[in-house]
Amino acid sequence: MEMEDRISALPDGILCHILSFLPTCDTIATSCLSKRWCPLWRSVPALDLHLDDQTYLQSGCIYSPFLNFAYATLLSHNAQQPLMLARLRVNTRVGPNYNFPKAHFNIWIKAVIERGIKHLHLEMPLTLPLPSSVLNCKTLVVLKLWQVGVDILQSVDLPVLKILHLDYVRVGGIGYISRILRGCPVLEELRANRVNFGTIAGYQSMPKLVRADIGTNFGVEFPLEVVSNVQSLRFFLEV
Repeated sequence: MEMEDRISALPDGILCHILSFLPTCDTIATSCLSKRWCPLWRSVPALDLHLDDQTYLQSGCIYSPFLNFAYATLLSHNAQQPLMLARLRVNTRVGPNYNFPKAHFNIWIKAVIERGIKHLHLEMPLTLPLPSSVLNCKTLVVLKLWQVGVDILQSVDLPVLKILHLDYVRVGGIGYISRILRGCPVLEELRANRVNFGTIAGYQSMPKLVRADIGTNFGVEFPLEVVSNVQSLRFFLEV
C-alpha cells in the first residue's frame, strides 16, 4: 500500500521553516527528493555552514572550496526572501588558521549584510579580523561571535541589537569592549566569556539589559556598572 506524502503537501512557507533548522548542506540535499522539493532550499531563511576537520580534509586541505560554496549558496538564494539567520563556523584542528582567505570571508559577510541579516553567528580563527561592517549593521538583532578577532574598531552602531554573545573574542585595544557595548543601546542579553574588558573606566549602565552571563579569570576586574540593572546575572570563573 502506497504511503501518502503529506509533508510535501504542506505550504512552501512551512516547509522552508522546517528546513531552516537543518545545516545548509542537508537542506540542499532535499532538492533530490522530488520536483516539489527542488526549489525550496533557495527560499529557506537561514544559512548554516560548517567547516570541520572531515570537510577540510575532503576539500584537499584548503579553505577556498568551502568559502566558494558558502558564497555560491548565498548567491543562489532567493533574493526576494529575507535572510533571517546566517551561521558560519570554521572549526579545524588540522588546518593552519593563518592562511584562511580573508578576502573570501569579507565578501561573504558583505553579501549577508546587504541581505538585511538579523541573526549572525560566527565561529572563526582568531587570526581572522572581523569586518567593521558587522559592528555597524543596522538590521542585526542577534550577534554571536566565537574566537573572532576585533583588531581595529572604527565605530559601532547596532541600533536594534538585543542579544550579544562574545566568547573568546580577541580585541586589539583596551577600550574596545566598552565601545562595543555603548553602540548597542537596546541590548537585552549579554554573554561575555574570556574577553578583555580592559580598564573599568569608560563603561556605562545599560538600562535595557535584562540578562548577563559573564565568564572571566580569577582576579580580573569586571565593570559592574554594565550589569547594574539586570534581572538575571551569572558569573563563572575559569582557571
